[in-house]
Amino acid sequence: MRTSQEVGLAVREARLGLGWTQAQLAERSGVGRDWLVRLEQGHPRLELAKVLDTFTALGLTVTIEATPPPNAESDPFASVLEGQ
Repeated sequence: MRTSQEVGLAVREARLGLGWTQAQLAERSGVGRDWLVRLEQGHPRLELAKVLDTFTALGLTVTIEATPPPNAESDPFASVLEGQ
C-alpha cells in the first residue's frame, strides 16, 4: 500500500469480509465511528496508533518493504529536485 486511500480500502474490505459494521469495528478498535469512516475514506491525517489498533482488531499486520528510489531515467523530475 502506498496511499491513505489504499489503507482505507484495505480496512473496509477486511471489515466487510468479517461481516462487521463500522460501529462494531469502531468499538473493537477503541475509536469513534466517525473516525473509522474517515479512515475508510482514505483521510491522510489520522493518528497512526489508532490505525494500527484498527489493523489489530481486524487481524491485519503491516509489513515494511524497501523499494529503490526512482532514478533520473524513470523520474523526469529527479534532476530538477536535485538542483541540476
